[in-house]
Amino acid sequence: MDIVQTFENFVFGMECLGCGAPDVQLDPWLCPTCRAELKGLAQSAMFPGEDVFCLYPMRPLTRNLIHSLKYRTIPGMATYLVKRSSAVRGAQVGQMLSMLSQPLFFVPVPLHRARYRERGYNQAEKIAAALATVTGGKVCRWLRRRKFIVSQTKLSREDRELNVAGAFEANLPRELPAQGTVVVVDDVYTTGATTNSCLGAFGRNFPLPLKVCTLLFEEPVTAVADFAADCKTEWDSGERG
Repeated sequence: MDIVQTFENFVFGMECLGCGAPDVQLDPWLCPTCRAELKGLAQSAMFPGEDVFCLYPMRPLTRNLIHSLKYRTIPGMATYLVKRSSAVRGAQVGQMLSMLSQPLFFVPVPLHRARYRERGYNQAEKIAAALATVTGGKVCRWLRRRKFIVSQTKLSREDRELNVAGAFEANLPRELPAQGTVVVVDDVYTTGATTNSCLGAFGRNFPLPLKVCTLLFEEPVTAVADFAADCKTEWDSGERG
């Protein structure tokens, strides 16, 4: 184990952030078993809308990692997840991004000042910075938050839309680039209420194409159940074989 990994394990604890198991083979956050699971999930980019792409599906492992990014003060998790996404590294999302009008302007969903003071950083900015590094794009703070909103986690689709209605406004430069694509960046896409509100803030006559990219897509319960059933079927078939 090198000095850097030893230090990170000391700072973040000698347990896997995915499953919680103690392990000295962390990288520095995941054990070999969770690393293998993440590698599989990294190949499952999700496209919940025509202009929306998500790098990972929401699973217990990826949920734990997002919680580490947002609530355990581990901003480096954003880069960790982006770099390990096969979708960005040449697969579907990477190919889509390369075909968009260049350059790419990654615009993070802004965090309210109160949340920023509490967290110390905006997780969407960390994700946007990681995406910009991988793709050669730029991070642009072209949105600002107009009001504080309560957590979206336990709200219905209708309540989410009401909660974020009018929450954002454009904060554009005096001279907008003549070409390129704006990609609004957030951590999780569920109903699209937050990112749709952000897209709306640019106005109907905004001259550049608009896209959305998030780390995770929180699928409907039925989709998760189908995924679990498929995995069980494959596992049972393997045992019989």
